[in-house]
Amino acid sequence: MEITDTSNAESYEYKGETYYFRTTLCKIQFEQNPEKYINKENMDDHTKHQH
Repeated sequence: MEITDTSNAESYEYKGETYYFRTTLCKIQFEQNPEKYINKENMDDHTKHQH
Protein backbone atom coordinates (compact mmCIF):
# COMPACT_ATOMS: atom_id res chain seq x y z
CA MET A 1 0.00 0.00 0.00
CA GLU A 2 1.34 3.40 -0.92
CA ILE A 3 1.04 6.26 1.54
CA THR A 4 -0.22 9.42 -0.15
CA ASP A 5 -0.29 11.75 2.88
CA THR A 6 3.15 11.59 4.48
CA SER A 7 2.61 14.46 6.92
CA ASN A 8 1.75 12.10 9.80
CA ALA A 9 3.60 9.00 8.60
CA GLU A 10 6.66 7.51 10.25
CA SER A 11 9.70 7.86 7.99
CA TYR A 12 13.20 6.46 7.71
CA GLU A 13 16.00 7.36 5.33
CA TYR A 14 18.14 4.54 3.99
CA LYS A 15 20.76 4.78 1.24
CA GLY A 16 19.44 8.14 0.06
CA GLU A 17 15.79 7.00 -0.16
CA THR A 18 13.03 7.99 2.23
CA TYR A 19 10.64 5.22 3.27
CA TYR A 20 7.27 5.92 4.91
CA PHE A 21 5.36 3.65 7.26
CA ARG A 22 1.81 3.43 8.57
CA THR A 23 2.92 2.35 12.06
CA THR A 24 5.92 2.66 14.35
CA LEU A 25 6.18 -1.14 14.45
CA CYS A 26 6.56 -1.27 10.66
CA LYS A 27 9.32 1.33 10.85
CA ILE A 28 11.17 -0.54 13.62
CA GLN A 29 11.01 -3.81 11.68
CA PHE A 30 12.36 -2.07 8.58
CA GLU A 31 15.18 -0.39 10.54
CA GLN A 32 16.33 -3.77 11.88
CA ASN A 33 16.75 -5.28 8.41
CA PRO A 34 16.03 -2.89 5.50
CA GLU A 35 17.42 -5.18 2.81
CA LYS A 36 14.89 -7.87 3.72
CA TYR A 37 12.08 -5.55 2.67
CA ILE A 38 13.78 -3.64 -0.15
CA ASN A 39 14.68 -6.83 -2.00
CA LYS A 40 11.19 -8.36 -1.89
CA GLU A 41 9.74 -8.77 -5.37
CA ASN A 42 6.22 -7.87 -4.23
CA MET A 43 6.35 -4.95 -1.82
CA ASP A 44 3.78 -4.99 0.98
CA ASP A 45 2.78 -2.70 3.88
CA HIS A 46 6.21 -3.01 5.52
CA THR A 47 8.21 -1.64 2.66
CA LYS A 48 8.76 1.49 0.67
CA HIS A 49 5.54 3.44 0.36
CA GLN A 50 6.71 6.61 -1.37
CA HIS A 51 7.76 5.96 -4.99
